[in-house]
Amino acid sequence: MKKRIEVHSSVVSTASPEDIFSLLVNSSTYPAWSMIGRYESIKPGLDGIDGVGALRLFQTGSAVMTEEIVEIVPNERVGYTLLSGFPLLDYRATTNLTKTPQGALINWRSAFYPKYGLTGLFWRLLMTWVLNRMVRDLARAAEDPQRRSRILGHAASTGAQQVVIAA
Repeated sequence: MKKRIEVHSSVVSTASPEDIFSLLVNSSTYPAWSMIGRYESIKPGLDGIDGVGALRLFQTGSAVMTEEIVEIVPNERVGYTLLSGFPLLDYRATTNLTKTPQGALINWRSAFYPKYGLTGLFWRLLMTWVLNRMVRDLARAAEDPQRRSRILGHAASTGAQQVVIAA
């Protein structure tokens, strides 16, 4: 039986939970603040393009991931599952935002089973690196009001259907 792998990364940001959430819940902003190179909405969710049930495509280099948003708690949490893109089974991730005196704690957790035996250590290390980078980049973008405003403005002007940011 394969062992379930859990990874997480946390950072304290000076941005408010609301400012962080505005980027986190808007999938079309990811190419502007993260390592994600391209985003595309596949299917809107129950309450809009990024609502629960939404299907989204993210591409980074040659890796193309399809995810489903499965949980949203405004200004507190976004949860998603990976449907395709990596050889991982039962992948579930949750990003929690907790108000702190400095701003907010961002805690991004994921858990999964490696599809193939003897790949667990590789996927643990890779996903730890990915989550470390994602929380750091999310905090930086949210902490800069002008940058956050530009990112959200660009997302709104594109209609949030497809966004590609050149590196």
